[in-house]
Amino acid sequence: MTERAEWDAEATPWARRPDAGQTLPCYFCGGKTAILSFDDRSDDPGRLELYCDNQMCDAREVVVLVLRNGAGAHARADVRALHEVDKPAEAIDDRDVMGGYEDRKDLTRRRQQPGSWRDTP
Repeated sequence: MTERAEWDAEATPWARRPDAGQTLPCYFCGGKTAILSFDDRSDDPGRLELYCDNQMCDAREVVVLVLRNGAGAHARADVRALHEVDKPAEAIDDRDVMGGYEDRKDLTRRRQQPGSWRDTP
């Protein structure tokens, strides 16, 4: 492990290092109440699972995925699944500026849809 500001794809994430402390800042509520989740796998440096211990935080379970090219993220099944969700239901012509704009507006709704978003209007 090297001591520098950058993170290497194979290096242990800072949150898993002993000097990180017991609790971490939560990305959503801002409290220093996040801990490594029970489901966090120490053998996977490209994915970090956190649990917010703040009972008022709606996020509670958070997954952090590394999408940087040097980390081989494009080959991960979880990243490929996210890219599949982000694809529009119908192909949008590159020249269709408004079609692309409308699709990007629906992106968050597609990501939050619990079922298959391709089957819903």
